[in-house]
Amino acid sequence: MRFRSFRSFRGRLVVVFVGLFAVIQATSFLVVAAAVRASARNEISEELRLAGTLFVRQLESRSQQLVAATRLLTGDFALKTAAATADQATTRSVLENHRQRIEADVLMLVSPEGTVGADTRMPGRLGAPFALPRLLQDAEQTGEASRIVVMDGALYRLAIVPLLAPVPIAWVCAGFAIDDRTAADLRRLTGLHVSFFHRQGRDFAVHASTLDGPDRDELQRGLTAIRKAGVIDLRGEPHVIRVEPVGDEILVVLQRPLAEALKPYAGLFRTLLAVGAAGLLLALLGAIVVARRMSHPVQALVSAARNVAAGDFGAAVAVRRRDELGELGTTFNVMLAGLRDRERVRAELERAERLKRFFSPQLAELLSAGDESMLASHRREITVLFCDLRGFTAFAEKADPEEVMRLLRDYHGAVGALISRYEGTLERFTGDGLMVFFNDPVPCPDPAARAVGMAIAMRDAVQRLLDEWRRRGNALGFGTGIDMGYATVGRIGFEGRFDYAAIGTVTNLSARLCQEARDGQILVSQRVYAEVENLVEGIALDALTLRGFARPLIAFSVLRLRGGEPALTRQPRVKEETG
Repeated sequence: MRFRSFRSFRGRLVVVFVGLFAVIQATSFLVVAAAVRASARNEISEELRLAGTLFVRQLESRSQQLVAATRLLTGDFALKTAAATADQATTRSVLENHRQRIEADVLMLVSPEGTVGADTRMPGRLGAPFALPRLLQDAEQTGEASRIVVMDGALYRLAIVPLLAPVPIAWVCAGFAIDDRTAADLRRLTGLHVSFFHRQGRDFAVHASTLDGPDRDELQRGLTAIRKAGVIDLRGEPHVIRVEPVGDEILVVLQRPLAEALKPYAGLFRTLLAVGAAGLLLALLGAIVVARRMSHPVQALVSAARNVAAGDFGAAVAVRRRDELGELGTTFNVMLAGLRDRERVRAELERAERLKRFFSPQLAELLSAGDESMLASHRREITVLFCDLRGFTAFAEKADPEEVMRLLRDYHGAVGALISRYEGTLERFTGDGLMVFFNDPVPCPDPAARAVGMAIAMRDAVQRLLDEWRRRGNALGFGTGIDMGYATVGRIGFEGRFDYAAIGTVTNLSARLCQEARDGQILVSQRVYAEVENLVEGIALDALTLRGFARPLIAFSVLRLRGGEPALTRQPRVKEETG
């Protein structure tokens, strides 16, 4: 009962109204959600941009503070004396005391030649080359230098200043390690996730981060696709990130989960859902009321239509409304009057259908409409297509008549449907061969393209049909020839039996090209190929010597269409001058 109610007119009206309202509500919700999501992402991006600027400035400020602290160390008299006298034990002791006082992670003394004179972190590296010669060069050029660098596989903020006595006798290098603890301190300061990466070619190595192991690995893998800012998924949750360079191949990545920015909008979404549910309920009630009012006149029309189906054309319908349903009732009554002439209309339709069995659809329409002016002899440029089966004569001599007729029936059925589809005019069947021309009696803007397109479609359809006959041992093929030119077209014959035919050189040349075509080959004249050259792929053949033509002719073999099937357009019928 419920299913039957759904299939009724009233039930479908309710479903349509409520469905449209639901779609509108859902679309509105999705649009608002998308706008909110875009706004949240823009808000995070702006927050990251400002935080990135402040972050870089803070790192620069800390670097300046580190330079200042290191510069103070160089004024220590004991350090100068120990460095000048090459007292390594005293130098290491002084450096260790200063390192503990400024809470640095590393304090080094580097000779002017670039070798390590003392190292509080790795004392055994005495005399080894300084690991950061470029930083030392910058310090020599500018007097001092500070940079975030990778040293011994770890990330440091280093400062290097000269030890003057009064000329530089050594360089003091002090630094702080940048590790997960440093990143955690920065997160407490900014409220953002912070990660430090070192670019190594196309890859990135993470040195410090506030993320845990899996998120850190996903960020490291996805960072190669991010240039300045973007969105990356960590465990299925989108994060907006911003990348800021802070040193040579050193990047700091600031990020914030998108879900954090969407939390303030949760109440808005709940309100939208509640409003949508209330609106959907109201729409359902309104749809039921409207459907009931509209279904009553529709049911009256259904009852009247059933009477008409039973043969009662006098039962008029009374729909007293001033809207479209009232107009429908009036139109229905007018239709009843028109149905009284249905027998005459049916007879005309049957006559047209009988004509289409013996003539092309275009000729059948003209004859059925009583307009025979287009059938008078006239001259027009047409495109002619000839095609036939290779080896049909030998097949017909050895095969049973029933088998021959079955082949022809399948063959004509395959090509006949394509002739109607491409609106060609079929002049005649000659057993396995047939002739079709385009642009007459109804002109078309693309006769050559239609003919070539139909030929390719015929070849494909017939080849599939012939494959089955070849498996039975019958060597059959299919060839086509196409030409374009002027011909005399019109009705020929005698009273009681007329044909609509085309006469001219164009028909002879297309027939000769068909005879020259091998199995599966479509030969077209030079003029036809010029018309369709942009639409098809083809190859030029050697000049052909054809029977009935004094000079050799250039022909082309069409292989396939370049793109899809050409669009078929049809122009209004235009009268020709008869002759």
